[in-house]
Amino acid sequence: MGTARIFASSTIRLSPTTNLFFYVLIWAVCIGGVGVVLWSALRSKRWPRWTTQDILIVAALGVLLEVYDNVIGDQFITPLLGGGNSVLHFLQIHDLPYMFLLMVGVALVRKPGCVTAMVFINFLLAALLFGSGHGVLDWTDGLTQGIFCDLYIVARRGKVFGPSSSPLGMVLDGLAIGILRGGPNAFLGDFNFDPYLNASFSTWLQTWNDTWSNGLFNGIEAAISAVLAKRVAMAVIPSLGIGKARAAAVTSVDPFAEADAGAPATAADAVAAGQAAAGQVAGETSPADGGQP
Repeated sequence: MGTARIFASSTIRLSPTTNLFFYVLIWAVCIGGVGVVLWSALRSKRWPRWTTQDILIVAALGVLLEVYDNVIGDQFITPLLGGGNSVLHFLQIHDLPYMFLLMVGVALVRKPGCVTAMVFINFLLAALLFGSGHGVLDWTDGLTQGIFCDLYIVARRGKVFGPSSSPLGMVLDGLAIGILRGGPNAFLGDFNFDPYLNASFSTWLQTWNDTWSNGLFNGIEAAISAVLAKRVAMAVIPSLGIGKARAAAVTSVDPFAEADAGAPATAADAVAAGQAAAGQVAGETSPADGGQP
């Protein structure tokens, strides 16, 4: 117990060479992930190609993410929640609107690369408006918030907010996307980005707390937002068809099918048609009956 406590309270201080090695390794993973996502978006037959509408949606939501993240969130929401050291901040309550906007973007586009594109636009706008200490070297912070989410979308093979998605499936997809957005970035920030680029060091316990809290609570927020994000997406673009295959399998009735001209429209029409047919049959048989003794 004493050894574990000492280890948890010890500061992560790796040599510059070791930090450089991990930093280059993270860049390699990000570049490899971007390559997989680009191939899936451009060459795979599982997804339609990106359209001008998709690009505009991603750009607009990237701007909204930036407005909330660095203006509304940092300047208004975080102080109202008690600051950066409060319990509500630890629960990532300030990230709930951010995750909702992100899930709306996923529901609208539903193609590999959408998360990285939105988050990276947010990151670039923040760097342009508020400055960035290291330029391109800081891009790993933005990439690691989105690339793992897009790799998950690739792994799901078009089922994220797809035609066969159920509400439970959307919630689970949201949970996974939220965890992958918050957890890896928090760990890599404390373990490598801050020590290597900013000479800011954290303890192992702080790194663990940042990792699980960001991953878990971002996941819960994305899961909560998933079904509502689907409703917003369907309101914006009704032709998306999210969950339509499941609904069609349940009803198995085409509401747009043309009615059969020969079929009765209502039950009353069916009764009237039956009575008319019975009367016609009676009329045809009555002369033959009159000739009998």
